Amino acid sequence: MDNSPDGMYLWLDETHSICNERLAKMFSYTVREWRNKPPLLHQFVVPEDQEMFARHYQVSIGHLAYPVTFRFRGVRKDGTTFAAETDMVPITIHGHAVAYHFVRQIPG
Repeated sequence: MDNSPDGMYLWLDETHSICNERLAKMFSYTVREWRNKPPLLHQFVVPEDQEMFARHYQVSIGHLAYPVTFRFRGVRKDGTTFAAETDMVPITIHGHAVAYHFVRQIPG
């Protein structure tokens, strides 16, 4: 994960997740701070994009249907926002659906 050019995280639920340093920095956190900031959706995605973000998770990941790529606006620690794109990939770990995300900031 640490060698990826993208920010990356694995998300099982509000208690079990992990991210790389690049993702934590993108949102202005340390890895430790990021892991202790549940709930993920409400903390890191602007309110206007949360329903769309959740819908992609429920349809694509919850049913292990297919990877999906979409854009959203992220929220940094200081409250500023930025445009981002994620590749959300469904995988299973010990029988649980897990969201594997690759996140990149969109310049502009």
